[in-house]
Amino acid sequence: MTPEQITTMLAAAGLPGARATPIHGGWASWTFDVNGTHILRVARTEEIAASHRREARLLPELAAVVDFAVPVPSIVDEHDGLTFMVYRKVTGRPFAPGDPLPPVAAMLRDLHSFPVRRAAKLVDADVDPAAWRTGYEADRRWITDLVVPRLDAALAREVLDRFDAILPSLSIVEPVLVHRDLGTEHLLVDPDTGFATGMIDFETATVGDATIDFVGLLATLGDAATSRLISHYGSSVSWRRLRFYSWMGSVHAIRYGVESGDAAIVADGIDGLRARITLADAGPRADS
Repeated sequence: MTPEQITTMLAAAGLPGARATPIHGGWASWTFDVNGTHILRVARTEEIAASHRREARLLPELAAVVDFAVPVPSIVDEHDGLTFMVYRKVTGRPFAPGDPLPPVAAMLRDLHSFPVRRAAKLVDADVDPAAWRTGYEADRRWITDLVVPRLDAALAREVLDRFDAILPSLSIVEPVLVHRDLGTEHLLVDPDTGFATGMIDFETATVGDATIDFVGLLATLGDAATSRLISHYGSSVSWRRLRFYSWMGSVHAIRYGVESGDAAIVADGIDGLRARITLADAGPRADS
């Protein structure tokens, strides 16, 4: 990204002369805070560019029916072969342990209640419950090709055995609209009350298993608080699948590190995988 490209993108969004400050940490997009009032996100790949276009279709309709704030793009366009979007910043600080859980549960119920067939059309997804499993069946190929060669034999065997064991259960979910990357950094709260007020970064939103939206919260909150959150949520969540999605997050990190040539990310991903997979049978039971 060059300053000239950023200037042109912001001018196209009606923000000429605005100051863009990089926000670090995202894998999918280059992200900038613009004057403290707007966000500029620029897709790093064509795959992410397609995600931005799906967001642009979904978010205006989602914003109209949910009781929390979501970013609504004012522009999604292309410049110098780069797809970018600009939206007004959703205010708040990231969710933290100790913040109230009932508002988070209410937000998740609200999100998951969005009409699923409309969601599927907006994000180019499939409402067939088997489609969720089919996506993971395809994942097994890159896990075998890219991730397994980086693991020691015992860990590689455990990953594949656990993956194959859970695969049949992934076709029995009731499909809903899911965020699919709901880490605490994507869940914003009122700085004074700690009550959840907004949700951001919907580029991986799809139709699938509601359980996956508890993964990032589990990583921050731990088992006990996540159990309370699920109780407030009021619908069944499979702990077996929740553990699976958790260690699969580390598998995705390893893949990203391999494809980007970043050995440090690969090493961190392997450490995370080893830690998370040892918890796969811990805590609440799979069907509790």
